[in-house]
Amino acid sequence: MRESRWCAVLELLFVPLAIGLHAAGMIGKPKLPLLLLGWLSMWLRRTGWRQLGLARPASWPRTAVLAVVIGVVYNLLDIFVLLPLIHRLTGEPLRLEAFDSLRGNVGMLALLILAAWVSAALVEEMLYRGYLLNRATDLFGRSVPGWMLSVVLVSIVFAFAHHSQGPSGVIDNAIAGLLFAGLYLASRRNLWLPIMVHGVVDTSSLVLLYAGFKP
Repeated sequence: MRESRWCAVLELLFVPLAIGLHAAGMIGKPKLPLLLLGWLSMWLRRTGWRQLGLARPASWPRTAVLAVVIGVVYNLLDIFVLLPLIHRLTGEPLRLEAFDSLRGNVGMLALLILAAWVSAALVEEMLYRGYLLNRATDLFGRSVPGWMLSVVLVSIVFAFAHHSQGPSGVIDNAIAGLLFAGLYLASRRNLWLPIMVHGVVDTSSLVLLYAGFKP
């Protein structure tokens, strides 16, 4: 246990380092090095993604329907309630200039939706809710306080990984991170519900941006 905790400390210290190097423009997006770190860690500890939640859910249809409902409701709440409050708090809107060329561009919309499901929904949930959340609880303990502290810290890390969206984007992604972590735990640590909800939220957001609507 002592060795596992020291390994967890070293792995978790690498996370802000990778995000900081990305923010400084020294490396690309930190997801790939962090995901490789996760794979190496699991290989050394003789575990796998299935044990972290990438296993078949109890019901695919029920999970999919629930994901659509939660994703759409959350996105509406985010656009019409949370983002206006966050904007009032920070005085800055979301920085979405990277999506300016998406408006009316069907080809880009299709490409970004594919990327949203693979690079964002699947990879980010494997990384943040699957790998990092569980490694944090290896450090803080798998008690209720340990899980709560881990959820908060990993959600903050997830938020700062989206620093390019500005202060409002950081706060907004912290809230989304809390939602995805809550869904992961409510699903008995199965990743497919947060993966699908993440994908629905991103897809609906991209469709709105394609139509010319910016929150």
